[in-house]
Amino acid sequence: CREAFDNLSEEDRTSLINIHGRVKRFAEAQRASVQDMCIDIPGGKAGHTVSPCRAAGCYAPGGRYPLPSSVIMTAVTARAAGCKIVVLATPRPVPITLAAAHISGADILVAVGGAQAIATMAYGLEVEDGSMAVPPCDVIVGPGNQWVTAAKSIVQGYCGIDMLAGPSEVLVICDDTASPEVVAADLIAQAEHDVIARAIVVTTCVEMEKKINVAVRRQL
Repeated sequence: CREAFDNLSEEDRTSLINIHGRVKRFAEAQRASVQDMCIDIPGGKAGHTVSPCRAAGCYAPGGRYPLPSSVIMTAVTARAAGCKIVVLATPRPVPITLAAAHISGADILVAVGGAQAIATMAYGLEVEDGSMAVPPCDVIVGPGNQWVTAAKSIVQGYCGIDMLAGPSEVLVICDDTASPEVVAADLIAQAEHDVIARAIVVTTCVEMEKKINVAVRRQL
């Protein structure tokens, strides 16, 4: 993973560093906002403690195209939370994905996708000598296709999951005062998730529709 990071173009490496820094800053601030507390009550004390789980499983899709952003948003958050072990599963990892795993501090990378990856992180992977190559994860997070979602629905309860997400959808309603570039970016950000994702615009201005189409083509 370090080699992949070092061999990236200067532009890609700088982009990863910037994205990592932003996600890390927010995640650490978010973690710091939730503190242990204890108050006196009649007959004793009441309060709560906030402690991280031991192992976090992070899933990053990569079947059709790499999503290093998913690597960073899940693994960096797990690190900020204080998880001792961060497992990353992604199918067919390409250099940009490996580089994202490096900068995010993932401990273990499993080059497997789909339901198999979720099962591996939920139940762990024991090798011939009896040791665990992949420890069972206390929580599994990250987006995925219908097979990933189905697998997460099966293992929830055995371990924690973030949510059962459906296909990405976005509806932008705008008039002639909107920024075509911003609207185009919002559409692409959701449409890139999956071939069945839906990105829809409703506008009162025909000229705005044309400008958005031009902006989408330019940003692609």
